[in-house]
Amino acid sequence: MIRDTKRMRPRAVRRRAAALGAAASLLAASAHAYTAAGDRLFPATILLPQIAPSDDAYFTTSTLLDHSKALPSSDDRLTDFSAVYNKTLTENLSIGIEGGWSRLDPAGAGTRSGWQNIDTTVKYLMVENDAHEFLMSAGIDREWGDTGAKGIGASRRGATTPAFFFGKGMGDLGVDFLRPVAIVGTLGYQIADASPRPDLVTTGLALEYSMPYLESKVRALALPAVVRAMTPMVELVFSTPAGNTHGATTTAFVAPGVNYAGRGWEFGLEALFPATRASGTGIGVTAQLHFALDYLFANSIGRPLFGAP
Repeated sequence: MIRDTKRMRPRAVRRRAAALGAAASLLAASAHAYTAAGDRLFPATILLPQIAPSDDAYFTTSTLLDHSKALPSSDDRLTDFSAVYNKTLTENLSIGIEGGWSRLDPAGAGTRSGWQNIDTTVKYLMVENDAHEFLMSAGIDREWGDTGAKGIGASRRGATTPAFFFGKGMGDLGVDFLRPVAIVGTLGYQIADASPRPDLVTTGLALEYSMPYLESKVRALALPAVVRAMTPMVELVFSTPAGNTHGATTTAFVAPGVNYAGRGWEFGLEALFPATRASGTGIGVTAQLHFALDYLFANSIGRPLFGAP
């Protein structure tokens, strides 16, 4: 926390930015796309990576507050904006790129802002079981070090993260009120290019209850149209240092919220609750606007580059 806000040195601000930057890097792993398995359409998540290859574009913003020890009535504020574009090469393979911009407002010190490191991804769909509404993919994320601003926490060292992603709908259960439930998750290992950046185990899980699935596949309840398009969900994400931690500690967030789905677009809104000290001492909010290009432009830019009919 900021201890001397009136005499804040640039180095102290950079340390503060790095601490909040660790939280920001965890939140940067977003989000989910237009993905189907049988009757199940998995809605867009904000914190978790997408399950399967897709053609989509989405824009995410988040704000985190952290109460200052030196000034209990003041807050440090970290605001992030990011944009992602994913493109399918084949039906089962996609590539993607993400860029982000952050603004750090420490209590009692000057504002800092700048770009985060650039991320690129490759993802391959390994398993698709429509009868059991199940998907599993493998992917690699590459963060390119020294492409962002160090003053707001962007690392000079890059990192590579191989990971697995899955989604499972409960439509094959015999209990009607449980059939709209879905679980999605990820497990990855972030390998840093060099010290002092630590390696990290990254995990995430989301629990969803699809009102569109309830209305169309289970029982029509004549709910208001706005409710029929919603999917309440809770996301949990964790990042834990492995091996030599270099002083890093576990970062975790719990994010309850809701997704609203339109025709080829979705809007998500979630609260952010830090679950560890390293994640901060205040709360935050995150929102995302997502466009499913494979739905909106199915016969043009939403088609795979290779193998499309």
